[in-house]
Formats: sequence, structure tokens, C-alpha cells
Amino acid sequence: MNNKRFTFRWLGVFMETANYNPKETRKTIWSLVMAIAFLIVVWRLPELLQLFLN
Repeated sequence: MNNKRFTFRWLGVFMETANYNPKETRKTIWSLVMAIAFLIVVWRLPELLQLFLN
């Protein structure tokens, strides 16, 4: 099947990922770091609450 629309769509996705600037990269990395930190805090929340309440 030769679907040019599908091919051009993926070409556009590739071009968007290749066309980046450092400011966006920093924002993306910090967002990822904050998301991981949030998940760690939520995962450890019962232990932290028990520690603070004692």
C-alpha cells in the first residue's frame, strides 16, 4: 500500500523532532525531572507521613 499522506505525516514528525532549540530541550528535561520527582514522592508518601507523624 502506497499511502503518501502517511509517509508525509511521519516525515513532518521527524522534521519537528529534528528542529529543536536548546531552550525547549531544557524545558522538556526539567519537566521530565519534575515528573519523576513527583512520582517518587507519591510512591514514598506513606513512609514520609509515618516518619513525620512519629
